[in-house]
Amino acid sequence: MQVSPNHIRGILIDMDGTFVDHIQTITRCFQYACRELGFPEPSTDKVKRSIGGSMPVTIQKFLPPEHVEAGKEIWRRRFDEIHLQGVVVLPGASELLDTCQATGIKAAIFTNKTGSHSRAIIANEGFDSQLEFVFGAEDTAYRKPQPEFSAAAIEKMQLEGQQMAMIGDSPFDIHAARAGGMLAICVTTGSHTREELESEGADLIFDSLSEVADWLRR
Repeated sequence: MQVSPNHIRGILIDMDGTFVDHIQTITRCFQYACRELGFPEPSTDKVKRSIGGSMPVTIQKFLPPEHVEAGKEIWRRRFDEIHLQGVVVLPGASELLDTCQATGIKAAIFTNKTGSHSRAIIANEGFDSQLEFVFGAEDTAYRKPQPEFSAAAIEKMQLEGQQMAMIGDSPFDIHAARAGGMLAICVTTGSHTREELESEGADLIFDSLSEVADWLRR
């Protein structure tokens, strides 16, 4: 598909699997919750394949229904303690933000990770001054791919959806882009393969954020 970057005035960037790799810390929290409740601990690979829809959605895959609420509370307590640990900024993240600044494109984080934790991580990694905002789960009553969540992020950017692109690594991001009338750009650095992203209808697929930056500079 031939798509031009010329109309792009703003980008929304997913966190986990797109901007950062935080899977080891996230996995430790799921394993801790399951262990505390006496259930088998999921592997890192199983967690990686399950995330994207926010923790309350993911944890249902690892615990029986009657233990999910307790698991959420245990997970949250543990994540509060260790959420700044194990953050790996993915290759091309800095380059992408530098490109946006150089070309006048607004950039923001739009994630199903909780907004408070996401803002703390972004500030700790030194990226907050390059972003318009960091917007996540619990900042509203919604999460990706609910249309209301996309609409709220677009409104915060003060642009039209047609002027924007959503950059992510999962079908949640593709559907969030569609819900807001945005271009759906995916990277293969997260939880889904190129083939899976193609089958979900991504407009463009790249292997890194550096490639996305190159595309924006055309």
